[in-house]
Amino acid sequence: MDMFVARNERPERPSAHRPPDQCACAAVMVVLLRFIAVAICLGISPAQAEDSAEVLKPLRFEGYPDAPEISVVPRKDELFFYPCDQCHATIEPNPQIRKLDTVHHSELEHGRGQIWCLSCHDLENRNYLRTLLSEPVDFDEASNVCGGCHANRHKDWVFGAHGKRIANWQGERTLYSCTHCHDPHSPAIKPRAPEPPPRARVGLELKPGTPHEKSTVWESRERDAVQ
Repeated sequence: MDMFVARNERPERPSAHRPPDQCACAAVMVVLLRFIAVAICLGISPAQAEDSAEVLKPLRFEGYPDAPEISVVPRKDELFFYPCDQCHATIEPNPQIRKLDTVHHSELEHGRGQIWCLSCHDLENRNYLRTLLSEPVDFDEASNVCGGCHANRHKDWVFGAHGKRIANWQGERTLYSCTHCHDPHSPAIKPRAPEPPPRARVGLELKPGTPHEKSTVWESRERDAVQ
């Protein structure tokens, strides 16, 4: 009996979930090692292979080709807890992934369980956000952090197919940041009641029961043809 139990007992397997930074670094290292291994098989020295592998390293985003010039409406003055160092200057940084029991959001409805606070917030300087390459990003440029995962939507935002801009659709392009409309901790737009319909212009009155009320375009065309 003891032999049966011992034979079937297996050590616990480590969790498959790794911190996002470790997953990204591991993926890059796997690609680089495979590249170097293939190069060595082809007779290329390790030094030459490492030089050639430089092109595989992630590059910093420098903007889209032919993108229009834009500016972004600043948000830092609207952030209740900013600057973050008001509290974090006296708190020892803790990179351990855990549920927070603080005044901040303890639950993230974002990333399907694959990200947490320090995926976007800088560990050492809490007055800054961070990119996937661990580059510091000002809170007023938070869209650069969002674009690290939401590249297609970010491109739409830059070119004007997504998001909002102030003033009008001509002249200088000043855009609202992603976080003006989306809560970064729960970015899905919440359902809300529709606004009431506009009132009739002065001198006009829409009477209930008139043919124009709730009519389809084909009903309107048929009515106009009879008249």
